[in-house]
Amino acid sequence: MRVVFDEGTLLLRKASEEVPYAEWDERVEEYRAPAYRYRVLLHWADAWHNHNSNTDAQDPSCQGNIQTAPIEIEDTARAYPDLALDPALEIEPREYQQAALDAWGAHDRRGSVVLPTGSGKTFLGIQAIADVGVATLVVAPTIDLMIQWHATLTNAFGDQLPHRSGDGTEQAVGVLGGGTHEIRPITVTTYDSAYRYIDEYGDQFGLLIADEIHHLPAPTYRQIPKMAIAPYRLGLTATYERADDAHELLENTGLIGPVVYEEEVDELAGEYLSEYETIHMQVELTDDERSQYDEEYGIYREYVDTHDFDLWKAEGYQEFLAHTSYDSDGRRALIAKQRAEELARTAAKKLDTLDTLLKRHHDDRTIIFTANNDFAYEISQEFIVPCITHQTKTDERTEILERFRTGEYSILATSQVLDEGIDVPAANVGIILSGSASKRQYAQRLGRILRPTDERQPARLYEIIATDTMENYVSQRRREGVEAGT
Repeated sequence: MRVVFDEGTLLLRKASEEVPYAEWDERVEEYRAPAYRYRVLLHWADAWHNHNSNTDAQDPSCQGNIQTAPIEIEDTARAYPDLALDPALEIEPREYQQAALDAWGAHDRRGSVVLPTGSGKTFLGIQAIADVGVATLVVAPTIDLMIQWHATLTNAFGDQLPHRSGDGTEQAVGVLGGGTHEIRPITVTTYDSAYRYIDEYGDQFGLLIADEIHHLPAPTYRQIPKMAIAPYRLGLTATYERADDAHELLENTGLIGPVVYEEEVDELAGEYLSEYETIHMQVELTDDERSQYDEEYGIYREYVDTHDFDLWKAEGYQEFLAHTSYDSDGRRALIAKQRAEELARTAAKKLDTLDTLLKRHHDDRTIIFTANNDFAYEISQEFIVPCITHQTKTDERTEILERFRTGEYSILATSQVLDEGIDVPAANVGIILSGSASKRQYAQRLGRILRPTDERQPARLYEIIATDTMENYVSQRRREGVEAGT
């Protein structure tokens, strides 16, 4: 049997029907299997060969009952090289990092590791690459994270990887995305670019690392692990579970594997991450804000109550949204909900409380989190502080973060762009003015201020919510499980 990588699948030439996961393709009159079953197929062939060889030696009479001819596999699917790598970063893994790597290795180098933001997931990825010693594709959700991975991997392995040194047109670590298309034995890419090209390059890598793996179950992105042959797979995230339970696809289908190691924030705080405390503050709406809020919220609640939606479940909220597409009353209810949320998020007295907190922490490094760009820009103008949103250009964002690191800036305002992944140096105070019900978002914002510093200053996360509004329920919802470690 000849195994061929063919546009994100395995073409099994001269295969028989007993080959696992094989399905007949009438177009080419050959069997096919999903690319991610590559490792299983090789193990199956080895096991069958060994079984038949042992049976022949022990009991020749069994030859009539099972096929004794060994399965000879010509593997032309694999196009990735072995690599002999030793990280140039002379840093010993922390105890939990080594434990995570050991657990991953014990599970045949497949599965996800869940560690708090700031605990060194990228370092763990570097150790995994060196441990496996094969060509590796690292997938990240954003260009910023892709750039960070590229810089880190170049520092770790750049001198050990082949690259063109003459004209400088090739880098040691490849990049696929952001206008660059260069495939190397170690390559970094974004989820969007990986989805676009995985059918072409799915045979080029033996290790697949998915950073912020909670993105991977999305219908398009899950094609990335499906169409890659990589025998070894590592998922990294601080927040694994999804509200729609789609994370179970990663475990139950063999795309990545189960969670093999997990540490909670509280387990690392103090020794490896900053000590921290969370402080929840409430402010009253003004009389005018309260009147408008009650009116809009009443319209929304009346519609929901008469239709009996369970809005705390994903399917219940999807049902509500479906109604809004064809029901004028439902559409009005959705608009009313959005207006009520906006009134609560931007309550005037939140800015008064913010002013008090900024004065109290004038010697600290503070990040102010909002739910949307407009409010972030309003705060930036009101308090004359730099602002970073998804609209901020990369060069400007890099400059702002560098000035924040050096202490030239002590305060940043942001919407949601700093929630995930991007290294934010030395912040020890976070102030949440508005957000979503997502426990993931809350955990990521907490992680922004928990990165260890030389001063080992205790970190503080303030959450300012409007009293007697939807924010009370949203706040409780997103905190459930994050601080309790459930």
